[in-house]
Amino acid sequence: MNQSSFNPQSRWDRFEPDKGGFNPDALDERIDVLAHFKHAKIFPKSFTWKDKEYTIETITYNWQERLGQALVNYFSVVSSGQIYQISFNNSTFRWQIDKIIQ
Repeated sequence: MNQSSFNPQSRWDRFEPDKGGFNPDALDERIDVLAHFKHAKIFPKSFTWKDKEYTIETITYNWQERLGQALVNYFSVVSSGQIYQISFNNSTFRWQIDKIIQ
């Protein structure tokens, strides 16, 4: 039998979502952030978005992803009971608000 059992599409870690699609939840807006850098880690303390300052009460989760050459740090943060996802691009030094999590 000369049949290959390898199927790269069947592996979950090889799935890449369509990057050209429209995501109505994505904000992708630039923000100003006051952050504390300690021991090679980033701790955002507050951010300013649309001329309003949001004090970060808790960082509920953080993770990193590679986007080409860039390393992007993502943070799920709580401010006034609302959860926001913000990110920091280590190549461009840009902070942005990605989405509001309901």
